Amino acid sequence: MRGRQTIEMAILIAISAILYWLGFELQHLLFQFTEHLPGVNWFYLPAGLRVVLVLVTGISGALGIIAASALINFLHMQDMHGWLLLLTATASGLGAWVALWLLRLSGVIAAGLLGLTSSALLQFALVYALLNAMFHQSIWWLFKRDGTLLVVDIWPMFIGDLLGAIVFLYGLKLALTLKKPVLRKI
Repeated sequence: MRGRQTIEMAILIAISAILYWLGFELQHLLFQFTEHLPGVNWFYLPAGLRVVLVLVTGISGALGIIAASALINFLHMQDMHGWLLLLTATASGLGAWVALWLLRLSGVIAAGLLGLTSSALLQFALVYALLNAMFHQSIWWLFKRDGTLLVVDIWPMFIGDLLGAIVFLYGLKLALTLKKPVLRKI
């Protein structure tokens, strides 16, 4: 049974990595104009993917996001190398996972997603956006990433992640609502 769990986790990590990478490429294609500086956007739609992937698959989603973010950082962030690249990728995946852990600890989100409410999802998006911006900006400040200012750049990242997560979550909710009548007819 242990081997099967390992395979399932590897598949979830791979799927999460691919979905997150595709989400980033779509963001880059459609919303590059929202970029404040490389890696910081005023609107970041893949933030919603981070939230959903971690909400649905837990640590597997976080690990997939870390893997995809390492590749994205390598390909798109020319100033990131070594520890800066790896820690930035880790911040990308763990922000949502830590937010989920905190909200489960406080009883806002139950294990198994039972009784998940719109209020809980909004709280998740808010806590995630705050943690993600703090993690990224702290790492960049500690490693003295060129062109970043902690007090200035934290706000566009927080706002971009929050807006992206909310738009993604409500877009997903709308899509599921519109799909329900079709499913009832079948």
